[in-house]
Amino acid sequence: MVNADRPHVIHRANKGANTMGIKHNASYQSGENMAKKTDEELYDVAINMIGSVAKLPVIRVDREAFLRQQFADSEYLDEILQHGPQHVYTVESLRKKADGVIKKSTNQTTLAAFVAGIPGGPAAVAAGSADVAQYFGFAINLAQKIAYLFGEDDLFTDESELNEGAKVRVLAYLGVMLGASGSAMLVGKLAREVGKNMGKKITQQALTKTTWYPLLKKIGALVGKQVVKESVGKAVAKVVPVVGGAISGAITYATFKPMGGRLADVLVRNLNGEFDETGMELRPEFKKANTADADTEVTIHEIEIDD
Repeated sequence: MVNADRPHVIHRANKGANTMGIKHNASYQSGENMAKKTDEELYDVAINMIGSVAKLPVIRVDREAFLRQQFADSEYLDEILQHGPQHVYTVESLRKKADGVIKKSTNQTTLAAFVAGIPGGPAAVAAGSADVAQYFGFAINLAQKIAYLFGEDDLFTDESELNEGAKVRVLAYLGVMLGASGSAMLVGKLAREVGKNMGKKITQQALTKTTWYPLLKKIGALVGKQVVKESVGKAVAKVVPVVGGAISGAITYATFKPMGGRLADVLVRNLNGEFDETGMELRPEFKKANTADADTEVTIHEIEIDD
């Protein structure tokens, strides 16, 4: 089993190879095409990147192994594994713990980025694609850790590839980490509408009929644009090998820590109910009645699809 706490360096393939299932095409190599791409195309770039990177076992975080590692000394480990850390600990204490996870992951990522940034030369553009995959691979790795810390359910099933629902969740996490407008609200909508295990049943066709699909497309396009932008920047930085390595490490450290912090903050807000639809607070007598009703019967509904 892969160490749940340590991402691995992704080694590059030879020039022209299909690195990690990501083809070296204009979507990842050319900044000239970025302005020409439609939101639909940029969304596809983001989704394809997520699907390809997620195929790597080293990127995946085993939820149970990670939580066992983080809460090894807790007498409530069984409850944590079954219901999530938020069931046992306060949101404030989980946010503090998230800082430690983010710091450790960022330091490991920075070292890996420097090593990956050293080679240069004619294959710089092709290598840039691998670097971008590594960059977003580490982001997805970190996002899983933070999400599991705040009670999100497992992204991966027993299948080798992410399903559509899981890809959407990852896309929302990346959107938050990259500061995409509206992504925080999308995380809240997914947590509320998709619900535990419901994301595993979503199809692409069903996604297009949800009320939040336009927001999803917008965020996906912003993430896709960042994928293209990163590919160009990584390739340019590697023209001068040693300097390129220093740039890779510095940029990674400067970006990954706040990226992780943004996601942790949004998940805190989600647990605090800031993304509830109405934002209205019930009077005490109605809260009591609502709780009594909830104790009698619980029904999980499928996602409502607008006609």
